[in-house]
Parts: sequence; C-alpha cells; structure tokens
Amino acid sequence: MRNKILCYPSKVSFPSISITGEDCNFSCIHCNRKYLKFMMHVPQENLYEKAIELENRGTKGILVSGGLDKSGRVPIDYSILRKIKIDTKLMINLHSGLLRREDAKEIKNSKIDVVSVDFVGSNDTIKNILKVPFKVSDYEDTVRFLIEEEVNVVPHICVGLDKGKVIGEYNAVEILKRYPIKSLTLLVLIKNELEKTGSIIYDIQSIKDFFTYTRNSFPGAKISLGCMRPRIKELDEIALIFDNIVNPTKNMIKLIRNEGNVTVKEICCSLC
Repeated sequence: MRNKILCYPSKVSFPSISITGEDCNFSCIHCNRKYLKFMMHVPQENLYEKAIELENRGTKGILVSGGLDKSGRVPIDYSILRKIKIDTKLMINLHSGLLRREDAKEIKNSKIDVVSVDFVGSNDTIKNILKVPFKVSDYEDTVRFLIEEEVNVVPHICVGLDKGKVIGEYNAVEILKRYPIKSLTLLVLIKNELEKTGSIIYDIQSIKDFFTYTRNSFPGAKISLGCMRPRIKELDEIALIFDNIVNPTKNMIKLIRNEGNVTVKEICCSLC
C-alpha cells in the first residue's frame, strides 16, 4: 500500500492569494466570487514584496489565483512568478484558468512548481453552471499545452458540479486518460451559492463510484482528495483510495492509520 499523505495547508504555511481581489469577469453560480473573498488580496504589482514578507514569516509556499479575465485566464504576469522563484525558496502553485500555448511557454520559463487546472467534462455544465463562453475542448487544450511544454500540471475535477449531479465527470476522466497525468485532484461540490437556486441532494453512491472509477483509471497517478468539499460522513470510508487528503476528518485519519504509513505536510495537495 502506498504511503498516505495528510495535507494541512494554512494561511500561515501555504496561503491562497488572489491577485484580482474579489473581481472576476464571470459569475459562476456555484461560486459567485465567494471563494475570492476569503483569499489574501495582493495586487500583482505587490506580489513580489508580499512573497518576500511571507517567506520571512516562515511560509512554505503560496497558491496564486484570482478572478478570470474575458479569455478565462487568471491575468498574472508570469515574470513576477519567475522573480519570486529566483529570489525565494517558496513553492508556487498557480491556479491558472484557461491558457494559450504562449501562456504555457511562459509558465515553463517561470520555473514555478505546479499549475492547478479546473477540468470540466460537460459543455452543458460549462454553459449553465459556470456561465462562461468556453467549451470542454478549451479545458483540454489548457492541459495539453502545459503537458507538451513539460509543465507540472494537476487537473482538478469537481464531482457534482452540475447541481450535485454526476454529468460530465466521467467524460473528463476519459479525456484526461489520453495524457500522461501524474497527479489528479478530486473535489466535491460545496452547496453554498447553488443552494439558493434549489435544494441540492448529494448522491453519495454516485460520488463513491466516480472516485473508485478515477482511481482505477489512473493506477500509477497520485490521486488527491482536495480541500474544496463538504464534510460528508458517508464519504469517510472512501479515504483509503486516495494518496493525499487535505484536512481529513478524524474518522478518515483513523481509517488511514490502521492501514499503513502516514506522512503529515503543511502544504497544498498539488505539491505533496
């Protein structure tokens, strides 16, 4: 059995930074800019200085994110990330949004540690939930560009994104199986904003089935259970299929420790 890693990123050890504050060109109904609100707001012209400050405080790394521009990209100047990598020992996880080939090349040159990419497998979900003018092919292109430029990329699939229903998730896996995916993170819809549009009921068995299918589809990859998920007791038992778990429940920890070796890290699961 593989060694299990329990990840506990915090605002001290691995803060999430939005370079756009709460601004985003889109209003996805599952988010509606809510997640940006709780990030550290640092305009990118101040990002380098903030990185130096954070390292001096003992920070291990940073997640650089933000709202999307009209092209679906987080509008970061990659040269700033390159400068941070040169002058600090901070790990950098970039939540990039959708990318062009040129972006992937610049990211490669920046020498950052990893890029996290949301991956959606249904055009209907993109249209009706994310409400953005993009297609599944745009998400695939982003992953393909990064892989072809030899950038460490970790796709993230949110299970139940379409009002709790499992719709495009299996297609997302089938698409990603075309590529040499080394790490993959699974999330579960948090009701928040979507609850305002009607009751959201989780199909626990469908979520478990998808988790298991994904694990079997990528036997050699590192599969993580990410931080963006509701704490549902019925899902605790599925913990054993994951290599990394962010902020596990007490019951998950008990199950994992009964099965073998455990390592604890205070960093983002994309870098474990």
